[in-house]
Amino acid sequence: MLDLKEKMLQISSPDVKQHIEGIMDASPTSQFDFHVTTEFPNVYVYLIEDNSLEDYSSFHVFSYDYVGQDYSFHCFPVKQMHRMHEFILKTNLD
Repeated sequence: MLDLKEKMLQISSPDVKQHIEGIMDASPTSQFDFHVTTEFPNVYVYLIEDNSLEDYSSFHVFSYDYVGQDYSFHCFPVKQMHRMHEFILKTNLD
């Protein structure tokens, strides 16, 4: 299993790396894990932040492509992600 530093090497966007490092630095009591998926030309980064000390869990989503420097970012409470998943299942979407 790759550690976080090795996983960070999979991210080619310096701006996304900096954003993720900022999130991690701002919450030293949180535990983090993330996954990188490439569907050329798009790259998706899913970062899960779990903080049992402060009782919250967040799902951070980044997407970018190899064309420019722009990226999109969204952050949701994990509970909301579960509700979105349930809604998608009800609508029979894949």
